[in-house]
Amino acid sequence: MLEPQARAALTDMLHPPAGFSLSHAVATTFTLDLDTALTIPLSFAARRVTADDDPIGILDAVRRAADRVDIFAQAGEVSIEVPPSALVAFLEPMVHPVEVRKGIFHPKVWFVEYQRGDELAYRFVCASRNLTSDRSWDVVISLDGAPATSAPARRAAREKNDPLVRLLQALPKLSVTALPPKRAQRIEALARRVSDVAWAPPADMRDLRFHVWGIGDRPAPDFWGIRGLFISPFLTDSGLTELKKGAYHQAYLVSRGPSIDSLAPATLDRKLKQTYVLDEAAEFAATDEASDSFRTRLTGLHAKTYIFDRQDGAHIFLGSLNATGPALHENVEVMVEVVGTASKFGVDRTLDGLKEFLEEFEYTGGVVETDQEKKDRNLSAALRRIAGTHLHVRVVRADAYELHYWREGKVTVPPDVELTWHPITRTGLLIPGLPGPSDSPTVVNELGLTDITPFVIVTAKDSRGERFAQRTVIVAELHDDPPDRRDAVIAAHLTDRAAFMRFLMLLLELGGFSLPTVGGGGTWKQVSLGDGGGAGLFEALMRAVGPDRTGLEDVQRVIEYMGRQPDGASVLPDGFEPLWASVWAAQQAIKRSRHG
Repeated sequence: MLEPQARAALTDMLHPPAGFSLSHAVATTFTLDLDTALTIPLSFAARRVTADDDPIGILDAVRRAADRVDIFAQAGEVSIEVPPSALVAFLEPMVHPVEVRKGIFHPKVWFVEYQRGDELAYRFVCASRNLTSDRSWDVVISLDGAPATSAPARRAAREKNDPLVRLLQALPKLSVTALPPKRAQRIEALARRVSDVAWAPPADMRDLRFHVWGIGDRPAPDFWGIRGLFISPFLTDSGLTELKKGAYHQAYLVSRGPSIDSLAPATLDRKLKQTYVLDEAAEFAATDEASDSFRTRLTGLHAKTYIFDRQDGAHIFLGSLNATGPALHENVEVMVEVVGTASKFGVDRTLDGLKEFLEEFEYTGGVVETDQEKKDRNLSAALRRIAGTHLHVRVVRADAYELHYWREGKVTVPPDVELTWHPITRTGLLIPGLPGPSDSPTVVNELGLTDITPFVIVTAKDSRGERFAQRTVIVAELHDDPPDRRDAVIAAHLTDRAAFMRFLMLLLELGGFSLPTVGGGGTWKQVSLGDGGGAGLFEALMRAVGPDRTGLEDVQRVIEYMGRQPDGASVLPDGFEPLWASVWAAQQAIKRSRHG
């Protein structure tokens, strides 16, 4: 049965198996909170890092993941806290807003590839949860897999994985801004490898299947059985009726009260034996295992699950699909189907397991969309269309930096909608409309190196004014990006010697090396290489020297940038510069000898 007592954190689900590290991850989501996205790379860190760690640990985790993670989200549904963290600069290569021809882009899945030497392992996570800080009741299924080894197993895997492969292959084509060729090629290569993966069903379950809507031909999952249970926060008459047809005898519904009351009386026919909503008592606070001081409150239903009892067992569908007409016929959606025994996973057993969280709902009907709700919906739809605009930004160096923004093509804005925009690093600036065409770009000047950004916040408001305004982040295509911009972001966080040594330690830890501890409590406070720590540091750095090492190149680039700053050298520990010069010379000599 579904077990609401069994709590799962996405960060735990994404953490690599023992001995493995992240090779590549691709995620999809409807709504994306960039601040929440900053926590995702912590899942892939070489060691356990949490959002409560110092900024250096978070910075390092995000920086490492930048070239190995891709996140696709519905254009117009990307948000960020204001003022934003400077670390979002490392999210820029990862985030890809997408636009679909019909409906919305609504799947919530992760494709993750891990590596240990030449060995590859895979994980597929399918959820009803978006990549935001929302604390609603959701459902998630996590599957582990490995490459099939025999020809029959590969044929079976390819047939089963075909919907997932088609989704992966389609993602770069849906992006508003074209992905760099190397990123698109990496996703295509991942799709080919995922095609051959044999997935292990969850314990006590079997007959795993994948269903993807909105990509190619519409799927035809077997939504039928003797009894049916439908868990969906959003409903339409056409969507629920279509699903309910598959329940030959009894059907049960778990949803939100307003969603149920918005249905026509004829939809709630005799076949629908009972409707339920979450009991308010179920919205309890619980301690998050990642931090004893951090408490979460689960509020509201957001899970999407459909269970059909048949003679061969209970068929369970979990994922992003609401019981609505648009979800079934327009949107991009993903569901995973698994089969288990009815006695453990069937309708009656699931309702029994959920009974302390549910209360019966008495239908009264009569709920219709208010004028304000309709205006909110229309404004959201308009903002999604506007967010599909392809923006460009070019970096121009003058006395300070300038950003020249322009757009491709025309943008249709409803007559009652007013737009303003600004780069995320200029929160006090409000520019009316949208950037102009290429021959008349909009210029934002007097910027520092760390102010350069392709992230643009667009605000849309209608006749109701600022109170009802909606905002989204558009990712512009960045041209002439200074090569040391992200080094400047790193350097801005290396405010003292302890921070620099912490950063150096994290770089070496990825390669399995460790630095000698100096000072009390294992910290790097008041570091001086003249106190005997220099020999151990030199030894650790020399062990990191090698033809395939990248950590040392990262250190060298940051050191070079800091050396060009007025006070940059003061952050380096006493005696570090000559020690580093020897290490870097050895690294360069090895690279020269390798390349002849």
